[in-house]
Amino acid sequence: MSNENTPPLLGIITIGQSPRPDFERAFGAHALNAEVRVLGALDGLSHAEIDALAAKPTDYPLLVKLADQSTRSIGMTEIHRLVQQRAHDFDALGAKVIVVACAGGFPDIESRALAVLPGKLLPALANAIAPRCRIGIVSPLRQQAPAAETKWRADGFDPIVTWMSPFGAHQFDEPVAVMSDPSIELVVLDCLGHTDDDRREFARRCGKPVLLAQTIAARVAGELIG
Repeated sequence: MSNENTPPLLGIITIGQSPRPDFERAFGAHALNAEVRVLGALDGLSHAEIDALAAKPTDYPLLVKLADQSTRSIGMTEIHRLVQQRAHDFDALGAKVIVVACAGGFPDIESRALAVLPGKLLPALANAIAPRCRIGIVSPLRQQAPAAETKWRADGFDPIVTWMSPFGAHQFDEPVAVMSDPSIELVVLDCLGHTDDDRREFARRCGKPVLLAQTIAARVAGELIG
């Protein structure tokens, strides 16, 4: 049973598998007095089960990272169902705040905890910064770019969308060239897997302000956890 000496629990739900020490570091840096724990939507599933999910058709694919460092593309509907299960797991653990580690157009989840959805945070912040709403979006997956464009247009923006995987050897040249369009006011690295190193390198190369989904979500979660 919790007491006043027990640190509050900040739960991170990765859309792939745990462990994710990168998330623990990023969120822990802004929640120094909290316990940070990561659960994965795909935790406990076999490779065969995961491959079966990846084989299902979808119009909103999400890039997910597995515990063996391999990646898959799985539809939003399937991932949302599994993320909701992890949210219930965190409820049972008494989490005060949970973060869905996805910057896409993620549907609401049910939880007794405060739920942080980066896909809603980022447009609100970008709207305050980019008055003409002409922004650049860097999606993590080529196949996700059309869905990302649809989402950001629905959020009220006129986006130019490209992609760069947050995993493996980063290929900056092509996405930076796209984001160097002089009409773009602001660039958004629209994936929780991109790191602050990616943000700094992207900003250096394209000469524009860059918002990073990971640090925005971590700062907000840190404020909420107390």
